[in-house]
Amino acid sequence: MPFPQLPVELLDAICQLAQPVDLAVLSRTTTSLHSVAQRRLYRHLSISTNSHNLSAIVTLANKSGLAQHVRTFSLRVDSSTIFNSYLQLVGTALSRMTELVSLDLFVDSGASWMLSKAKCTFPRLTHFASSFSFDAHVAEFLSKTEALLELEVDSNHSDLEVPVPALPTESIPHLSQLVGSPHVARVVVPGRPVASIHLPSGDLTEEDVVTLAKSTSHVVVFGATTNSPPLQLLESLVQHMPRLIYLRLMTTCDFSEAPQPSFYEQTAKSLTSLSDLQGFELAGLHWGSAEKDPQEKGRVWQSQPLVSDIVDVEHIDVDSDLFYVY
Repeated sequence: MPFPQLPVELLDAICQLAQPVDLAVLSRTTTSLHSVAQRRLYRHLSISTNSHNLSAIVTLANKSGLAQHVRTFSLRVDSSTIFNSYLQLVGTALSRMTELVSLDLFVDSGASWMLSKAKCTFPRLTHFASSFSFDAHVAEFLSKTEALLELEVDSNHSDLEVPVPALPTESIPHLSQLVGSPHVARVVVPGRPVASIHLPSGDLTEEDVVTLAKSTSHVVVFGATTNSPPLQLLESLVQHMPRLIYLRLMTTCDFSEAPQPSFYEQTAKSLTSLSDLQGFELAGLHWGSAEKDPQEKGRVWQSQPLVSDIVDVEHIDVDSDLFYVY
């Protein structure tokens, strides 16, 4: 049987193994191969300035049939290299990608208006990450993504507090992971089953912890940046997020010198209260721990500074894990 006459299922399986350059060639051979190859060629798209494939947006904006094949789409471009007319084409292309599963948009943080061009819904979208601030355009877009599980927005938030639009309770009802800033998390997390929260910017406060604990799921992974004293904040986390499995805190407090023994003791006492905790990091320091007796739940956490009998720096193993961790 001639290759082009093979069943569509076999052709699709063969094209799945082909590289994009080969798929482009196949799409220009016969009619039967054209549709199969194009469907695979446009399924997973990563567009960036460095890849020299920005023109693909023009094709997608002009050919709605191709845009419907896209399942994962990533756009990363330097805002100084593109014009608003190009971003308008991006919005048009997005409005036709109704079968999207994953979407990454890292362009000008003020270009969220392009999302408003998408008048359709995205019933299969489970991942959305962007460089946008959380504004009315983003909120409107999220109302069209009922299946969304992972959200990254406003992760480079500045210290300036800007108004955050309200998010209807029916929006993103299944969200389980958020990457952003505290002032966005205060709007997004309560009333939704968010189990993983990462706040790489902004200033987490004890009041924020109380609000984020209103997630309808146990928060098990939490990371944030704070200006508050770490012990005080840790106590609040222990009280309101008792099911944490991994905790990471970055703080502006001065850790240029080794903390006092009492600091380790108080920290260990707080960490012991988190019976599910497996890992803790504070200002880049990975806290030491060991498993308890098999009959007991939880871990024993480092309660004092590590000491060593080695006094000659020539004998320090700088390649050891201990050297880098502590």
